[in-house]
Formats: sequence, C-alpha cells, structure tokens
Amino acid sequence: MSEPLLKNRINNRYVLPLVVLIAAACYFFNLGKPPIYILDEAKNAQCAREMFERGDYIVPTFNGELRTDKPVLHYYFMIAAYKMFGVSEFSARFFSAVFGVLTVISLFWFTRRFLGSRVALFATLVWLASININLEFHFAVPDPYLIFFISTALFAVYTFLETGKKGWLWIFYALLGLGTLTKGPIAIALPGLIVLLYLLCQWRISIKTLFGEMQPFIGLLIILLIAAPWYLAVHNATDGAWTRGFFLEHNFDRFSAIKEGHGGFWGLTVVFVLLGLLPFAVFCIQAFFKTYEQIKHPFIQFSTVVAIVFIVFFTISKTKLPNYTMPSYPFYAVLIGNYLVVLTDTTRRSLTRSMIAYVLLCVALPVALFLVIKQEEPIAHLSHLAFWFGILTVGAIISTGYFIYSRWNHLVYSIAGTFILMNIVFMGWIYPSAYNENPINRSLNLIDQQKAIAAYKLYNPGYNFYLRKNIVRFEDTTSLRKFISEHPDLTLIAREEHEGVLKALGLKRVFAGKDIFESPITVLFKKQ
Repeated sequence: MSEPLLKNRINNRYVLPLVVLIAAACYFFNLGKPPIYILDEAKNAQCAREMFERGDYIVPTFNGELRTDKPVLHYYFMIAAYKMFGVSEFSARFFSAVFGVLTVISLFWFTRRFLGSRVALFATLVWLASININLEFHFAVPDPYLIFFISTALFAVYTFLETGKKGWLWIFYALLGLGTLTKGPIAIALPGLIVLLYLLCQWRISIKTLFGEMQPFIGLLIILLIAAPWYLAVHNATDGAWTRGFFLEHNFDRFSAIKEGHGGFWGLTVVFVLLGLLPFAVFCIQAFFKTYEQIKHPFIQFSTVVAIVFIVFFTISKTKLPNYTMPSYPFYAVLIGNYLVVLTDTTRRSLTRSMIAYVLLCVALPVALFLVIKQEEPIAHLSHLAFWFGILTVGAIISTGYFIYSRWNHLVYSIAGTFILMNIVFMGWIYPSAYNENPINRSLNLIDQQKAIAAYKLYNPGYNFYLRKNIVRFEDTTSLRKFISEHPDLTLIAREEHEGVLKALGLKRVFAGKDIFESPITVLFKKQ
C-alpha cells in the first residue's frame, strides 16, 4: 500500500467535522432562495414534478412530452425531496447539496488515507474555495450526482488496487451503475479507460489483472442489476423512442457534433478547468512540476491519469461545456493540495507570479462585475452588488501580508477562507438578488392561470415550474390562429423575434423582459 509522501498528519479529530460543516454552509445556505430559472435546472425540476404528480417513475416528460436528455436517477432524488418537503426550489436542489457534502467527505477521507491529513485538508480547501463548484451543487441538475458517483468510484477502485480488498471493487462497480442511471454510458467508459491506463502506467496490465483481479463480468452484472431494469422499462414504455433519443442524440451526437451552440476552440476545455478551479488554479504550473517530481507515487500517478483522461476526452468532444470535466476536479484538487503542503521559503520565487495573478484577480473582479452588471439591463440597478466582491480584495491584501512574511499555511487558509466566505455571500444574497429580476418573476402576475396559456416556439421552461401546469406550444401560425379563436382570453409566451408574426394574428405585447446574461427577450402577448 502506498504511504503518504510526508508525515503530515494533523492531530485534530475535529478537522473532518469542521470541513463537513463548512461544506454544508456553502451548499445549503439559502438553497431555496434563487428562482428556478436557468434552462436545464427548470426542465429537470419540472420533469421530476410531472413524474411525481403522475405517479410514473419510468417515463420522464417535460411539458407532457418525452424528455430524453438524461436518465432517471436525479429525478428520483428530486421526487423524494418533493415528497419530504413539498415541491419547491429548495426541494429540487436538496439532494444536489447533499451530494456536494458527500463529495467533500469522499475527497477528504480518501486523500487522507493515501497522502496524509494536511494534503487532504488543503485539497478540500481547494475544492470548497471554487465558486464554479459551489454553483454546480446549488443546481437541480444531474451533474452533482455524477461528480460524486464517478469521483468516489475512482477513489474506491484505486483503494482496491492498493489493498486488494474486494469490497472496494464492488463499491466501484455499484457506483458506476448509479452513474449510468444518472448520465449514461459515459459513467462506465471514462472510469474504465482510466483504470486501464493506470494499470498500464504501473506495468500491471495482464490477463490475470484484467479478468482475474478486476472481475469485469461480475462488475458488469452489478452495473446491469442497478441500471438495466429502468433502461429496459423506459425502452418498452416508449417503444424505443427514449433509447433512440438519448443514445443517439444526447450521447453520440454530442461527442461527434456541436449541440445547442456549445462548441468552441480546441483549448476551451483547459480554459474551463482553469476557471473552474480558481482561485487555486493560479498555482497550477507549480502543481504540475510538483506532480512530475512525484509521479511515481501511485496516488499522484492515478490522480494525474484521471486529470489527463478527462481533459483529452472532452477536448476531442465537439460539444464543450464547463460541467463535463467536473467529475475529475477532486483529483485536480488533490494535485494542487499536494503542492500547497510543501510551500517553503525556497518556493517564494516561483510563487511571486502566481501571487500577482491572484491579487490582480481579486482587485479586478469587483470592478469587472460592476461594469458587466451595469450593462445588463434587467439588473443594471443592482450594480452595487458587485462591491460585495470587495471581500476578495480585502482577502488579497491579507494573503499578500502572509506571503511577504512567509506564513505559508496562513497564506493557504486566507485564500481559501476569503473565497469560501465569498461563495456564501454570493449564493446567499448576490445571486438570488440578481436572478430574481428574471422575466418569469417579473411577468407571473400578468398571467391568469385560470385562462388559457400557450407558447409560440421557444420559451423559458421556468414558466412551467411556477405556473404548475403544461403549456400548449405551437410551431406554426395556422394552428396557433385556430387556438386564439377558441381562447380569445389567452396569454401567449414567446420571444421578441416573433413579434411581427404574432401582431399579425391580432396579439399585442403586454410585457417584455430580457433574459439575464442571455440574448433572448421574453414577451407576453394577449388578444388586442
């Protein structure tokens, strides 16, 4: 079994409970305050509610139509929360936050086991300091679940390879089964590739290892026992429509072609990772060289393989989104945390540029956000919220003092503490205040839910969640014209780009509101 690189144990039994408490504060504080507004979150939350209200735990639908975007497991968790707490923003996100805390526990526990307590603590601080990660565990989307399942599965299989204890292998396969129920075959493909490459790097690749030690046929049986019943049930219930839509459109097509405009240049995946790991991404170059020096340590090598596989795979993928690489972030946190524990006076020179970058980030961010918010019409009157980010500037001043006086542990704690506090303030007040100005919130009082409600072409799915009903959607004016004649008191939801066509049908605009940080303008129409 691999030994910690340093005798870096922290003789404090309260470290893990403290870390869990901080994680809970980050992920649960004001969890239900921001509105369900972002497109994916709205569709997921509403889909779970439709299944819940129908008592149908097989076929996912949104607005009464088959939804093939993702498998079912995250809907099950949302339904469980709806049953416990009622349908609400908090309920839709509850288990996302739970899995955020579980991911922190997993990261700390396994890292402590293989690299010692100080690396575990610093890796966890890298994780908790990230605004991007914090955001992800506040959303009613499948990624928080997948991040936990894949990262913990990889920790488990590494533990098996180090200890030979079969229980960890069965946990690995069980978590892959749950990951497959969360986001499909990617939960098997990437961990499988990672294990193969790691065994190759360790010169342990052999028939005996692959088919004897790894027990792939038993593993496949475990995965199938967990995932196959629902996949078969939804296939039969939809005459194969869900299967075709999910595997062809939302897996093969996403990898081989740009979907929904989410493309970008080849290096965009690396940019996503660096932004996602801020503020500690400023130390990524030093962490890279430290990793190279210690690459023979099995856990460092395994973490490196995980990091590289995710980067390369999603660089090749035509569709690029920042959440795709997030299951690998715990391992990036390990590599950065492993570097942070060895900060000494001898590293001052290499740290200088990173500290300059960190200070510039903390000084520039409040100014940049003020200018950005000022230009965003729906929330321009809230530009003062940007000054809350002055917390970062104050933190940067404190961190600079620790850097000057070579207080290395205090430097790490001050950076992490500053951003953790910023995360709590951001999700507790800033984000909800801004997104409460979304066009759905501003227009709901104009919609009579007792009368007909319809939509023309694209519209924000958050309306379904707050109106608590399906919305009749039209793609052509002929059928819409007939519907208007039958329901002259209707409210129609559309986008501003279609206003000319809709006015020709005798409709007039009663509301218009720009989507926050998006280009579409949502418009409500009623009969003239």
